[in-house]
Amino acid sequence: MNRNTDTDTVTEKSYTEFYGWLFWNRKLRKLFKKIDDESRRLYDLKQIDLEILFYLRYNPSASLGDISRSEGLNKAQVSMSVNDLKTKGYIDITESEKDKRYLIYRLTDKAEELCEMINTSHFKKCEACFSGFTEEEKDAFRILAKRISKNIDDFLEDKL
Repeated sequence: MNRNTDTDTVTEKSYTEFYGWLFWNRKLRKLFKKIDDESRRLYDLKQIDLEILFYLRYNPSASLGDISRSEGLNKAQVSMSVNDLKTKGYIDITESEKDKRYLIYRLTDKAEELCEMINTSHFKKCEACFSGFTEEEKDAFRILAKRISKNIDDFLEDKL
């Protein structure tokens, strides 16, 4: 049976669309990997370094456990990377005011500038994905992407 006809069952269409999304997601991941590889080479960073920097950018004053849980990274690897980033002047480490046993990690001004440069570079490259889209189509995509992301989060938290 032709998979793109009106005679397809909902299930067959759903599977076709689902696998289309998976392949689209793989392409998107390849694009971001290529962009990240360029940033990593340019600034002498590892992938885990980028993940930690951007996590801290959007979650200031995080603990090592926060970073490792949220990013799904091994705590030992995060610790090693954080120490490298501290040595490079990208992260400050202080004791928690509430409990001196815990350390708090924050980006330095140098890291904020680096993240902004990387974001700007990424944004320019990602704009190519929306070539030929109207502003209305871009807005619709953003709304749908947010909804899909929330649904995925809900599913992963067993809310669906």
